[in-house]
Amino acid sequence: MLKFNTKFALLLYVIFPLTCISQVVNGDFENIKPNFLPSNWGMNYFQPVSINTETGEVTTDQVQYTWCIPSLVYASFEPQSGQYAMEISNAFNSSQNHIITGEVSIFNDATQDVPGWNPGVPVGPLDEVSILAFYYKFLPAGNDIAEAKIQVFDADGNEIGTASIEISGTNAAYQLAQTPIQYSSSATPAYIYINFIMAKEGTDPTFGSRLIIDNVVTNLAALAVNTNPTNSVYSIYPTVVEDKLFIDGNGQFEDKLDYKIINLEGKVVSQNSIKENSNTLLSIEVGNLNSGIYLLNVTTSNGQFTKKFVKK
Repeated sequence: MLKFNTKFALLLYVIFPLTCISQVVNGDFENIKPNFLPSNWGMNYFQPVSINTETGEVTTDQVQYTWCIPSLVYASFEPQSGQYAMEISNAFNSSQNHIITGEVSIFNDATQDVPGWNPGVPVGPLDEVSILAFYYKFLPAGNDIAEAKIQVFDADGNEIGTASIEISGTNAAYQLAQTPIQYSSSATPAYIYINFIMAKEGTDPTFGSRLIIDNVVTNLAALAVNTNPTNSVYSIYPTVVEDKLFIDGNGQFEDKLDYKIINLEGKVVSQNSIKENSNTLLSIEVGNLNSGIYLLNVTTSNGQFTKKFVKK
């Protein structure tokens, strides 16, 4: 993992006005470069070369990539919403007979293709940085365990918060992953570092494994609007509820819906499955919830949608 450079982070914090800073730059991956790399996301990787110490001859290692693109990070045509997502994969160095682990970090300089020595982006003092959340598909070729991680720093370069999410199992349909950020200080966040890696420390990568990421956010308000357009027919009411929350599928219900209710701390407080064979409204009992704001995340065979509601 790259080391956080405090001096450079402070320089970025001074140069870029806070009003122009987005919490997760290109977190929906809709900004794609001509070389098919997602803007502001990348991996420090250079194809290895070997030097014969006797002859001085230089040869380039032969590397196999998952697709024809000579990169371990690239845009994907399999979005959760919009036109693009981001895909990460492993590569195989056949010259040295080992797997190259795919990894990606967010960085601030959109003119570059890789983060260099300074991954991460500044955040404004009023930005909410409370969770790490994203949608993902994971298609491992072996028993791979991937990992997502966020680190939060203050203006002096001290780490004040962190969170990580383990990604495992085969998920061919988009899943929502989220976790609250655990803070060790009340200092104001000034900089965040987000990283996805195809092999969690202590695990082995497999050539051919794929991880597709979309809609990376750091607050619940942003998560609530990242709904799947294919499920736009769904609505919930009332949005301010006492006992029962209703899901209206506009005549397009499926045999089974899986739902999770998530509080403002990013914790799942209720989850269940609803089986329904008719086109009637579906209801969820929420009377036992504490008063507050919640997200309802519903998974169908066509994808997922997330809606916000208030429990009285």
